[in-house]
Amino acid sequence: MNTFYSGYPFSGRKNTGNKYHNQKTKIGDMVFDSKKEANRFQELKLLERGGVISDLKTQVRFLICPKEGGNKRARYYVADFVYTEGDKAIIEDVKSEITRKNAVYSLKKALVQWQYPEYIFRES
Repeated sequence: MNTFYSGYPFSGRKNTGNKYHNQKTKIGDMVFDSKKEANRFQELKLLERGGVISDLKTQVRFLICPKEGGNKRARYYVADFVYTEGDKAIIEDVKSEITRKNAVYSLKKALVQWQYPEYIFRES
């Protein structure tokens, strides 16, 4: 009898949810990946109502690698929020310190900043 394999899921492993331990949070019909992101959305909605920002959008996709050449599919960066502040277009992402250090996130962020210089990139 093989004692190495004990079935799936592996025994002794507990379900820890998502990798950053965020809690999905619902506001009205919208579901956010974390409480921090939901709170920031509420702050931005207040700023929009007050006329400080306009055109607030959530989960906006930015093409960072088209489907051509050897790429089997297009790759996108999904921004948490996009809005206008005065005459400036803003991309804003709510990220933890751990995520900010993630190599894949860092690369995608750099690609967005390079391909979309008309946007100011903010992290909160």
